[in-house]
Amino acid sequence: MNKKIGNNSGNIILGGILTECNEFSINIMTQENFERYEYFEDSKILELKNGVVGGMLSILNKSAFNIAPTVFASCSPGGVITDECYNNIKSKIISRIKNIKDLRAVILPLHGAAVTETIGDLEGDLITSIRKLIGKEIPIVVTLDLHAHVTEDMVTQSSAILAWETYPHLDPYETGIRGAKILRSILEENLKPKMFFSKVPLLHSAINASTFGETPFAELMNNLKDEEKNNPNILSTSFIHVDPYIDQENMGGGAIVITKDNIESAKKISLKHTRKYWDRRQEFEPELYKPDEAIKDGLNKKTNALLVETADACGGGAAGDSVITLKDLVKIAPESKSLVHVVDPIAAMKCSKMQAGEIIEILLGHQVDNQWGEPIKIRVKIEKVSDGKFKYNGGIWDNTVGEMGPTALVSINEINILISTFGTYEWNCEQFLSFDLNLDSYKFVVVKNPMNYKNTFSHIKNIYVLDTQGPTPPTCKHLKFKKMFNYFPKEKDLKFDDILISYNN
Repeated sequence: MNKKIGNNSGNIILGGILTECNEFSINIMTQENFERYEYFEDSKILELKNGVVGGMLSILNKSAFNIAPTVFASCSPGGVITDECYNNIKSKIISRIKNIKDLRAVILPLHGAAVTETIGDLEGDLITSIRKLIGKEIPIVVTLDLHAHVTEDMVTQSSAILAWETYPHLDPYETGIRGAKILRSILEENLKPKMFFSKVPLLHSAINASTFGETPFAELMNNLKDEEKNNPNILSTSFIHVDPYIDQENMGGGAIVITKDNIESAKKISLKHTRKYWDRRQEFEPELYKPDEAIKDGLNKKTNALLVETADACGGGAAGDSVITLKDLVKIAPESKSLVHVVDPIAAMKCSKMQAGEIIEILLGHQVDNQWGEPIKIRVKIEKVSDGKFKYNGGIWDNTVGEMGPTALVSINEINILISTFGTYEWNCEQFLSFDLNLDSYKFVVVKNPMNYKNTFSHIKNIYVLDTQGPTPPTCKHLKFKKMFNYFPKEKDLKFDDILISYNN
């Protein structure tokens, strides 16, 4: 517990669940998923130095208040979370809150796009449950990923919501700081935040939605943050680009604006920037290539190329088991040095039991989520095997150990294939680098994420975004939603005033 200073005292609850779900993937998430990444209870949370929780603690540890930790669970995205897993974590958080006396506030590091087998709004359910328990007066501050599905329950039941401001995500720690500072101001300065969120059903992938460089989303984010800097009445702004791979009603993105006790000002600013987002909707649709087209074109380039198979992004909840692009590499460019990662626990187990230099015939691919293709039968040479452990170098899980499970590097002609047991979040190619590979030596590298590959390959100019099947496609035109109907890009003639949704606290 922290030493109390000044006239303030009491307890601040800290805990939450931070992961992103994908309802088009059958890659179900259980307690085991969190335990492979970050699962901490009670005082273990207070030891965290990095990430959003580390940022929160860096500010709260300097306050007069005691930090009352509950449970913090974080992991790489997947399909939906089992009800059993969520209810177990939620019940522990709630039970600890019930046992806290002199409760002054709650701070929740969440994601904003988590779904269980039966609950479509995990974060809203958790916030509402806590609100019912603690009453209307105690503040609740929430941090989210900017790829959040921000719902009415989340807005109306919390005091302030702050989202990460960068993609690729470089600022979870800084967002934790921002959230903790606002919470302290509410408690210590009697700050009265007023929050307004407006959104439109614009569903797009992350391809043209980096907050860096010359993307439409970068410009929109910068404009919003400039207004925040120049308006002393604004406490916080966040630009939301909703995770398009869940299937819930009223999904959309737009601007969250928090002001100093002035809801009309928050509303005006939010609507202005959300309208700008809608007006630029056409710019978020990427140029796409079929894998064979991209490979043939890349062969004509003098320098190496990236094949962006974003439809199979583990970081978006896909299984990572696609071999759609690998098939064409084997067929079209078997003598071109290439690198592909495939998640396949059956093949990984067989290969990891072999010795370097041995040859084995395996079925590979589409054995975790078989909705999107068929396995291929290939004979491969074992190059190296490992336990699949690596350390993240930056990002959400900086310095955290990632676990691919038993993993093998194999080859077929000049093509290297990394076969792992588990899918893991891609940040800085740590999975490939754990095998001491010279990534610049490959003519083709298949990267299965929409943006984070730029952390490693910013120098490569030949980039092909592939039009392949999978639960994280580069365009949302063809996703088979069951709850979303009128959205861009499926519907071209939607009008801003007809589709606008807004919430305030």
